[in-house]
Amino acid sequence: MDGTTTGHQASLPPVVGQAAGKGNDLTLAEAFLGVASARPGAAAVSDGVDRLTYLELAARAQAVAQRLRQFGVRPGSLVAVRIPPCAELIVTILGVMFAGAAYLPLSESIVSERDSFILEDARPAAVVEADDLSLPAAGLPLTATTRLQIRPADAAVSVPPGTAYVIYTSGTTGRPKGTPVSHRNVLALFDATAKLFDFTPADRWLLFHSVTFDFSVWEIWGALLHGSCLFVPDRPSIRYPDECAELIRRERITVLNQTPTAFSVLSGSLASGPDRHGLRYLVFGGERLRPATLLPWVGVHGLDAPMIINMYGITEVTVHATFHRVTERDLTDGSSVIGRPLPGFTARIVAESGEPASAGELLLAGPQVSDGYLNRPDLTAARFVTHGPDVFYLTGDVVTERGDGELCYLGRRDDQVKVRGHRVELSEVEAALLAMPGISGAIAVTFSRSGTESLGCVYTGEGIGSGSATALRDHLRDRLPDYMRPARFLPVGLLPLTSNGKADRDRARAMLEGRSP
Repeated sequence: MDGTTTGHQASLPPVVGQAAGKGNDLTLAEAFLGVASARPGAAAVSDGVDRLTYLELAARAQAVAQRLRQFGVRPGSLVAVRIPPCAELIVTILGVMFAGAAYLPLSESIVSERDSFILEDARPAAVVEADDLSLPAAGLPLTATTRLQIRPADAAVSVPPGTAYVIYTSGTTGRPKGTPVSHRNVLALFDATAKLFDFTPADRWLLFHSVTFDFSVWEIWGALLHGSCLFVPDRPSIRYPDECAELIRRERITVLNQTPTAFSVLSGSLASGPDRHGLRYLVFGGERLRPATLLPWVGVHGLDAPMIINMYGITEVTVHATFHRVTERDLTDGSSVIGRPLPGFTARIVAESGEPASAGELLLAGPQVSDGYLNRPDLTAARFVTHGPDVFYLTGDVVTERGDGELCYLGRRDDQVKVRGHRVELSEVEAALLAMPGISGAIAVTFSRSGTESLGCVYTGEGIGSGSATALRDHLRDRLPDYMRPARFLPVGLLPLTSNGKADRDRARAMLEGRSP
């Protein structure tokens, strides 16, 4: 029985406390209930211990919502969530939405200095967290696995009407900034991608990313809005490539979302296992994709099984803003093609003068663009700019448009460092290193050497050892000027990654300097 029977609408809990606040706007919780009414008995979430059907997930989430409301959480409230990856994490997020509130994801383990800043800046009405963050919460009722901390009503702040979540991203000043994203924004994302993918209830999605990273929004709601099953692994299961590859095969994952750096670590294990994977889609995002690095993977699997998609996006425009299916041409021409804007987006490319240009900063307007930053009216005014009837978000990313209308990603406007007076694009150094046969991943950074800033690189690859620095320097001699060639090369077994699966430049720098990060 596949759980697609109908007639169970009355068994589903209602959404109490309209979160949208704008007429009859649909919320994610209401959209979820529409799917659950059609597939009440189908598997919705699994973590290897707990397995919840859509009906069970709805009931558990409503219990969370009732408990939150008992403690004064209302529409417009912000609820911080710190629960290790497990089915209960999804129950809690959905329960916050059932209560009409918005969720604020915190790091999954210890309380960090960054989290302390976020809590002080966002001032949520409540914090839901696991009692013992060293133990998984799977399979246990909420009241036994979590505790609820409540702020006095006059100390909490409200979020804009219709907010689904607030995710904090890094800022150029070192001060994290919160971005409230609405239900309307998220639903617009899936409306825009509906004809670009053929997701079905038979798909199985992996929650690979931390909920502090907006890629997780695509993973969670990509599964739940399509009637699919979302598998939530514990972090150790995906931290090591062999274990992660085995999990993908064992759980029959069909939709895998990756940053390019994370996939450079995983791809070898996934390609070399005894059993073939069942992936239908491999979706890249979060970082620049250099398609040439996919040549070993494509040599084994081709471009159709799975279909390889490169998407560009940023938190302020709700996860993804462009779509491109990787082609044979991409593998050889060296460009990072991000494709065309999703339906509904208006894109502009402007030079530093603000005039239209074929290469320059990308500006985006459309229904996925958020309304600004939390508690930062100055930054909102600077980055969300009105042009005629549209509000454009200034992405800070530099792109160029090919003759066929496809966009190519060139890098961040602020992704430059100065080495001995010269401006260096770190991504250009990494691209040159990745062009060397055998190199599968590279992270370039500046590091302190004898009191001065030098350029260094940590790298990984098959058959690459500590004696290859000379070969690397020879390889770069004809590709980069002297000031762009790293002074030190450090081979590592695994590239250092952040919890979001992106290159961890701070850890790479610490490794080059021989210290703990």
